[in-house]
Order: sequence, then C-alpha cells, then structure tokens
Amino acid sequence: MKYSIKPMQLMTLVSCLMLFTLIVRQGCAIAAENMQQGKVQTIQMSVERAAHQATGLKNGKVFVSGGCAQRGCEGIHRSTELFDSSHRKFSPAGDMLEPRVSHASILLNDGRVLIVGGWTGKGISRSAEIYDVKTNAFTAIEDMSVARIGPVVTPLKDGQILITGGEPRPGFGLNSSELFDPVRLTFSLSGKMNANRGAHVAVALVDGRVLVTGGHSARGDILRSAEIYDPDTGKFTPTGEMTIPRHKHGGILLADGRVLIVGGSNKQDFRGRYTSSELYDPDTGKFTSGPTMHWPRFKIRHSLVLLPSGAVLVAGGAVKNERFEPDSFKFVETGDELSKPLMFNSTSLLPSGEVLAVGGYDERIQPLKETWLIEER
Repeated sequence: MKYSIKPMQLMTLVSCLMLFTLIVRQGCAIAAENMQQGKVQTIQMSVERAAHQATGLKNGKVFVSGGCAQRGCEGIHRSTELFDSSHRKFSPAGDMLEPRVSHASILLNDGRVLIVGGWTGKGISRSAEIYDVKTNAFTAIEDMSVARIGPVVTPLKDGQILITGGEPRPGFGLNSSELFDPVRLTFSLSGKMNANRGAHVAVALVDGRVLVTGGHSARGDILRSAEIYDPDTGKFTPTGEMTIPRHKHGGILLADGRVLIVGGSNKQDFRGRYTSSELYDPDTGKFTSGPTMHWPRFKIRHSLVLLPSGAVLVAGGAVKNERFEPDSFKFVETGDELSKPLMFNSTSLLPSGEVLAVGGYDERIQPLKETWLIEER
C-alpha cells in the first residue's frame, strides 16, 4: 500500500517542524543565558584548611595562612603557603609565630602582610605579626588593643588599616575598632561602633569611608543595622538598615560605587541560610532588595570576587558557583562546581583574571586541601 502526503498535510508538517525548531532554539538560548560555562582546575594544597586567610600579593602570588587542620576544626595550623599562578602550584612559606584560625590578614602598601588575632588553640589572640614577602620571614609587632576572633580588616586611603569588631568569645560581638599604622607598626583604639558585631562585613567605599553591615551582637541576636566609619573623624554613624538581619554574609564594592550584600543567615544559622541579596547606595544611604541567588549560602565573607568585567563571582557556601551581572541585574549559574558546599573558604583574583578558591569545610566541618582555579568566560 502506498501512502501520499497531500500539500496541506505537508505544509502542516513543515510548520510543526519550524515551530519545534524555534522552541528548541529559544530553550537553548534561555539555558545558555542562565548557565554560562567556565572552566575549573583542581589543585592540592599541602594541608587541609578552613577559616584560613588568603591574601593576594603584589608579585601575583597568593599567601595562604593558618586555618582549621582537622574535622570539627580540631587542630590549628601555624603553617603558610604560597600559590604561584604561573606554575599553578603551592609551595611552603614558613610558619607563623603562633597557630591561628579565624584570624585576619591584609596586604599593606609596602607589599608586606599584616596578620592579626584569631584563635590559637589556647585562647583568643591580641597578637599581630608581619609577613615579609622578600625575606619569607615573620616578625612580631605590638599587640592589638583588644583580643579578637574573626576581626574584619579594611584598608583606608591613607594606608592605615581599620580593624572592626570580632568576637571576645564565640557567639558574641565587640563594638570596638582600632587603627593599625604601617609606618610605626602600632595599634590605637578608634571610635566605637553603635552595636557589638561579630560575623559582620566591612567594605571600603569609593570616598574613603567604610560601610559596616550586620553580624551578631550575641547568640541569636542577628543584626539588621549598618553604620558608616568616617576616617576624618574616627567615628561611626548609623546609616539605613538592611532589608533583613544578616550574619555570616558577604559584601563587596561594585564598579559603580554601590555595595552588593549576599547571603548569610538568620538566628537559625545553617537552617536559616539566605538566597537573597541587596544593594547599598552610598548616595542615598539606603539598602534596596537585589536579585535572588540560585543557592542559599552563608559563611562567605571571603567568597566574593569582583571580576574585570564588573560582574561578581560567588564561589563558596554551595557546590555550584554563580555570578552577579549588574547590567541584567540577576545571578547567573556559571556551570562551575566545587566538590562540596564549602564554608569559610576564600577566593582571590589572579593577574590572569582567573579566580583561586581555596579550601573551606563541608557540612561535617571537614576541612579540605583542594583549591579550584576558576576561569570565567
């Protein structure tokens, strides 16, 4: 038996095929728009690390210090190492003068690194030391005015370093701040914040002031408030409140001068993780709601990187990475993945434009020695 297709049937078939092709193309376009693939290379450190510090150096290397050594954050590292992006490997960089976890480090204008505070395994540290990249040596300097776990260090335009808050004991915040003078190698108390803050964020604004957001003042007391530090007066002034209370969140300065705040959690901690974001406009002193992330994230203070394109890569707190696109005002999944939803990891922008994501711990509080070299397309 022979079958024949009538002209009308043929036209209908062609129309259906064209419609199907259009739907597939649109679907692929939407998928491509919502997931833009990058490339990831995994590289091993010498040891497992979480709640460590990673500081980009002027020579393009990344200096990684301290952190948790074992599951449950038992054991603390004195060791440090350097990542060389040209050879794509880590090498030892000597031991700090004492072990540190949940400490802070920052690059000084002269190329050295300031390391302060944290937990030593024996107590909360007031101590500070300087790492000299040229000599690969650590030198003790005078102590901070206050012992701090998880302090936030922020560079000021005059080269001094502002140190805010932190914890005098786990779960509670400090309202004190102090200034580090890199010429005299001294610390001096500055103004007091309007709230005790631990697990907060502090971001230097374009005009030289510093925005301080959220954190916790005591166990279960998560803050919505924000304030501005003025280096000219040494005082903190309240500014507009965030849209919701946040601690253990992330924040970063955007190319247009606004500040992006992402994730964090409420008093439920892990079970209260956020997917939300918001933006602070220093011209108005107000926060407005931002787009929603694809994944809830917290313990991400060091998990955000401003890319050369002006976008922000978020790599931490979840397995999948995503990127905030200011022009389209949305988060886009990059297609890159970490091995686990790592918390208290770190991210650093390399001279090549790649991003180095270092360590962190998983849901079992197991630190990892893996790092990820992320190439954004």
